[in-house]
Amino acid sequence: MKNKKFFLINLFWAIALAFIWAETALASAFDTILQGFSSTGKSAGYSLGADGKPAVEFVPAWTRYLNGMLLLMGALFMINVIYAGFLWFSAKGNEEQVTRSKSLMINAFIGLAIIIGALIIVQVVLFVLGQTIKTA
Repeated sequence: MKNKKFFLINLFWAIALAFIWAETALASAFDTILQGFSSTGKSAGYSLGADGKPAVEFVPAWTRYLNGMLLLMGALFMINVIYAGFLWFSAKGNEEQVTRSKSLMINAFIGLAIIIGALIIVQVVLFVLGQTIKTA
């Protein structure tokens, strides 16, 4: 009975010390990571604020990136639709070519729907992240 009580007390203190040590280790690790980000950003040529944070925050940077990707996907969609329309226009009664062009158009619109759905999901996530970051 005494050994079991002694074991439990020692186990409690070992876990408590592990939590105290882990918190200290994590704090120094986070400081090292943040300083590493700051020095990496400076050496990469990005402008940083006085506190080491980037001049452009996370949400506006990703919004700009997503808008560029949306522009590229929209251009690819238009190219695909124009190509399918050209195939249909130049089919001259060839049913296989008309079927192929219809299939291309349907696939282009399905791709556009997927892109718009993904954009909506990402915009909602970025909005929630932006609200979370502002309140933190």
